[in-house]
Amino acid sequence: MEVVTDSTDIYQDQPSKQLEYLMRRFGKQVVKLAYYHLRDRHLAEDIAQEVFCRVYQNLDTFRHDSSYYTWIYRITVNLCRDYIRSAYSRRVFTLDNAKHLESGEDPIDRLLERIEGGEVFQKVMDLPIKYRMVTVLYYFEEMSTVEISRILDIGESTVRTRLCRARKMLKDVLSGEAGIIG
Repeated sequence: MEVVTDSTDIYQDQPSKQLEYLMRRFGKQVVKLAYYHLRDRHLAEDIAQEVFCRVYQNLDTFRHDSSYYTWIYRITVNLCRDYIRSAYSRRVFTLDNAKHLESGEDPIDRLLERIEGGEVFQKVMDLPIKYRMVTVLYYFEEMSTVEISRILDIGESTVRTRLCRARKMLKDVLSGEAGIIG
């Protein structure tokens, strides 16, 4: 008797069941990753929806070179990057930032900050995106440098360098706020 190691193998001929399983398994993680990238809960949910649309459209072409986890995270990162590059996002980001200045902070964002570590989490979210993403994936998602390099499509040494620089930036920012010199 053959042992099935991946539940999606059970649904090989049933794409809708496969998608349902993948959404249950990775849905929350995809929303979190998109939130870390975009800093907007509603946009993160929209991106997650698009991620799973793409997954469904491409299930039959998935090559199994990597895990579903890595494949789905890669789709998420690419869609977030595409969104940030788009002209539409520049207009929305500007409008959203103005709204937040007028009405105060979004309560969902405050809740996420508290959950994810408060002040330090906010400092991580303030890092430039290339440092923020490796930091989030390494510390909050507990991924290895190998997994991060596959997801972000960069070299493993680049991941380590960015982590080192991000740590230095965070140390400088947090030390400066505490009034520590040196």
